[in-house]
Amino acid sequence: MSAKRFPLLSSIMNSLPLVGDRISYLGQLGVVKFVGEVENTNGLWLGVEWDNPERGKHDGVKDGKRYFSCRIPNSGSFIRPSGQVLRGVSFLQALKAKYVEQFYGSESQEKITLGSSNGVIEVEAVNLDKIRGKFANLERLREVSLENELVGTVDKQGSIRETCPNIRGLDLSTSLLPTWTAIADIATELPALQRLVLNRNRFTETVLDASKMSISFLNLTDLQLNATLIGWNEMQRVTSFMPKLISVELGRNGLSVPDNPTIGKGSSIHIINLEGNRCKEWTRICNSLSSYEHLERVILTSNDINFIPPPEKASMILNNLKHISLNSNNLNTWNDIDSLALWCPSLSSLAVVENPLIESGDETRYTRPFIIARISGLLSLDSTAVSTRERIDSELLYLSYISQRFSLDQSGTALSRLAREHPRWEELSKKHGMTLSTTAVVSQQDRLSRKLFEVGVQKMMAATPAEAIEGTKPVPMRVLPSMTLKVFRLKVRKTLNIHKDLAFSLWLRMDDGSWAELQADSHNIDWLGLEGGSSLACCIQSKEE
Repeated sequence: MSAKRFPLLSSIMNSLPLVGDRISYLGQLGVVKFVGEVENTNGLWLGVEWDNPERGKHDGVKDGKRYFSCRIPNSGSFIRPSGQVLRGVSFLQALKAKYVEQFYGSESQEKITLGSSNGVIEVEAVNLDKIRGKFANLERLREVSLENELVGTVDKQGSIRETCPNIRGLDLSTSLLPTWTAIADIATELPALQRLVLNRNRFTETVLDASKMSISFLNLTDLQLNATLIGWNEMQRVTSFMPKLISVELGRNGLSVPDNPTIGKGSSIHIINLEGNRCKEWTRICNSLSSYEHLERVILTSNDINFIPPPEKASMILNNLKHISLNSNNLNTWNDIDSLALWCPSLSSLAVVENPLIESGDETRYTRPFIIARISGLLSLDSTAVSTRERIDSELLYLSYISQRFSLDQSGTALSRLAREHPRWEELSKKHGMTLSTTAVVSQQDRLSRKLFEVGVQKMMAATPAEAIEGTKPVPMRVLPSMTLKVFRLKVRKTLNIHKDLAFSLWLRMDDGSWAELQADSHNIDWLGLEGGSSLACCIQSKEE
């Protein structure tokens, strides 16, 4: 059926959303991918790709005919045009609806509900119009959140600048704005804008309007694009118009970075967050990041990385990278840590919890000191500072471990394996004056035994030892005296297999039989009074508590 042949149909279609528009339908957001008739049905349909793929039923195919395509399989469906299909409100409509309310008389009394009381607590209040008056002055707004406010259009040119020109932080997450052009039209009227949050949006255009983009984000330093399905190349094109950008978040976008990026060169970006993507291949990751000359921090949590090979080319090394998070990946060998040190020679902060190397294996009790020993410049590991004393103890422990497995009278093959498996051996042995020999092995083993001591930790299901009815058999744990209480807590949680959601406290049995709670997480355990033979209680609180 042709709209040209039927004027009424033409009128109806002119009021319909267009392909590429963002809509809200019964609380679900999506992008219109098709407007028209569907074979073997009557009337008009909207083909929609839903932001929430669970809302979809197919990927645009009906009875074998494709009407549209979806980026996520089976995230599409057909709906009828109706009054429940919302196209959103303008930026200023949403702003005023949220930040300006209708004034009451100055003598009026109102009942207001305290925010955290769930309606249980109500109080009488007077003169709320004066309070609202302060918020009604939109020129004073610095931080604005219009998340979930269904912003879908841009107001008349100049009106946003006249109303709220001083906004520095703007959250437009989960909006109905369909394009970067619309975002640029808003941003260009906010000359003070520094932080822009666009999480859970969908942008449909393939070609950016360079004339608008180049003047809209001149002071932006922080950009969040989590769960937007934005691609790596598209991100690079967008951020190329942001000369002062420092931080960009790209979490949960299904990203797999390309091999040969070029746009990043000359960028001012210092921080890139790639959490929860599919950036699995380490060499490709580093190749893509190497063009960012000022990059200092990268978050690669939950990317299924399972192997870090040594760098093949010096041009791919991330010389300026200082902080990296590799939590919740699949790293399982010490070679991965050794290679990481080569890729990131300036690395000073590392997070690697929830990797097989840390959570399982014969050497899990030594993972922290061994990582410290293998990465020379590390100042923080898993959010806990590495002190000078802990570094020395860790390197001595590492050398002692090596000396128990290698000696000078072994074959050349064994010594080659030593150099391959422990690339810092020679450097550390010179630093601490150790060499491989029979006497050296004994000396180092004695030195190790003086450093390590054993404590017993008993698990109790109670808030304090005094409240415990019974406890498990004490579990022996060998620890370094320079270990901080914070690190010791992590070791206890892992050794006793305590779920990450359960809180627990640690108690030291004193000489008179009383218990003292250990609380100073930043102090070393020997400073807190732990020594060989110390008895401790690990009191686990239930979730209800």
